[in-house]
Amino acid sequence: MDKVPVALGQAYRLLNPGAVVLVSVGDGARDNLFAVTWNMPLDKDPGMIALLSGTDHHSWPILERTGEFGVSVPDVSLVDAVFGCGTTSGRTGLDKWARFGLTRQAPEVTRVPLVAEAVATLECRVEQIVPREGAGLVIARIVAAQASPLHFPGGAWSFEQGLQLIHHLGGDRFAVSTQVVKARTRP
Repeated sequence: MDKVPVALGQAYRLLNPGAVVLVSVGDGARDNLFAVTWNMPLDKDPGMIALLSGTDHHSWPILERTGEFGVSVPDVSLVDAVFGCGTTSGRTGLDKWARFGLTRQAPEVTRVPLVAEAVATLECRVEQIVPREGAGLVIARIVAAQASPLHFPGGAWSFEQGLQLIHHLGGDRFAVSTQVVKARTRP
């Protein structure tokens, strides 16, 4: 297959699209949420995840101080809210929840609100922050998780009922997951 050179500043997009998530932070008095594409699972048992966040973001001091955050997995119905939460700042006093029509869902274990409209949510506690230039790689333990039984039956995503997870391609462009494909088994 022929290939053409890719600018190094866009090479990361070859590994994306990962499912974009909404990350929420809160301390009981104030909260905020922002979109994160750079996230990944690290371990199954105990469940661990990592995400990358800019340290200049409005939410960073809350995350750093509380050591907790929520991850809400949106579907395509929330693409405008995801884009809005990723391109506006809570620093101005903007309530992103109200502005983008999202509902705060009470957490089970942490003090961080979750997005009620999301198809899945995870509550996380920070175990380590690895400093990067202008960012922090946050490594966290999953302490609670919920998912739609319609779209996550038996512990795996199912697209038979119309689920479309969103994946950020850069700027205002997203792709959707729409089906599961299986590899042919060898005899």
